[in-house]
Amino acid sequence: METFDVVILAAGQGKRLQPLTYHYPKSMIRILEKPLLEWAVEGVLSAFGDQLNRLVFVVGFEKEKIMEYFRHTPYASKLKFVEQEEQLGTADALKQAEPHVSTEHFFVLNGDSFFDPSLHDFLRSSMLQGPFLVAKQEQDASSYGVLITDESDFLRDLVEKPADSENRLVSTGTLFLPRHFFKYVHHVKLSSRNEYELTDALVAFARSEKLKVLEFQGFWTDVGYFWNYLHASQYALEHLMQEKNEGVMEDFVVVKGKLHLGKGSVIKSGTYIEGNAYIGENCVVGPNAYLRKGVVMERDCHVGNSTELKASILLKNSNAAHLSYIGDSILCEDVNFGAGTKIANLKFDASSILITLHGLRVDSKRNKLGAVIGKGTKTGINASINCGVLVGENCHIYPGVSVYKNLASNSEAK
Repeated sequence: METFDVVILAAGQGKRLQPLTYHYPKSMIRILEKPLLEWAVEGVLSAFGDQLNRLVFVVGFEKEKIMEYFRHTPYASKLKFVEQEEQLGTADALKQAEPHVSTEHFFVLNGDSFFDPSLHDFLRSSMLQGPFLVAKQEQDASSYGVLITDESDFLRDLVEKPADSENRLVSTGTLFLPRHFFKYVHHVKLSSRNEYELTDALVAFARSEKLKVLEFQGFWTDVGYFWNYLHASQYALEHLMQEKNEGVMEDFVVVKGKLHLGKGSVIKSGTYIEGNAYIGENCVVGPNAYLRKGVVMERDCHVGNSTELKASILLKNSNAAHLSYIGDSILCEDVNFGAGTKIANLKFDASSILITLHGLRVDSKRNKLGAVIGKGTKTGINASINCGVLVGENCHIYPGVSVYKNLASNSEAK
């Protein structure tokens, strides 16, 4: 029985996801309190079982947090960690894994993607077709490299960000390759972005050998921006969350849709939950709170009287105790909202919401999108935050202040 090594690329910092990723790599962003990387690893273990020889993690930014998290798992003996010391691109990252790949064929996964677990069974069933690349049809492929194939679905070329970008196949970064593929990696030249691009190696391989492009029909998203994170969370709530109730629900609580309620959590009287909703351990919800569809609250959160949540994520130990509205937004750890704090998620003209990231304007292509509030930030009463705003860590937003643009960490808005 042939065995396989699996390389997972998890060295990236995720600058486009800041302030979420100031202190941990993007592959450790949590979906239903489980890191992206863990979703991928558990899927691999489930699908391949004894055919899995070794899992090689290529780590970099905040590598200790990945290593510490996984070294205590039951499958720790199968893991090998290698470091990409500089962020020099995906081809360079894969090159670091070469000394630790010993099987004739191996898989490559991106640690910062999220996909339906059925992908792993898809990989297992496709191995007989030889080397392949897993692709996904994207309605808007303008920010991706689009795959060009021949009539037999073998890769011919890759076009970056084409003008005609509707309903095109893009790479998911999921690959099945022969070990000699590394010789193509070694010949990759620096790109215009000053990175060694894995796509260049794939195109070179495809021109001299054959690389099948297989389309995956299930869910996949590259968690590159915070709205992709929200999208992934919504999918997990609907399709992957296990319903359970290990907490306490007082009288006159209405629950529609699926609910996960963790140990030690209390939902107080008068609360209305449309579902699907995930509430972790030791949370307090209500009284008279309104949780619309798509809410995730990690452990130790408090959402109180007359607070409304919609399609949002509250990370650990965050609070909106009185009269707040939080829509299509993310509150990082240890955020505290003063009474009446509200986040806008829709413009007057209902146009697409633009985000400013490192001085560049990025179109989210969503007309409903709120804000990201960094770890440890506090607001005073009746503060308001405009849609598309990124608030850094440990900020103080004073009572009655309206925040219309990004705030750097440790800022005061008076």
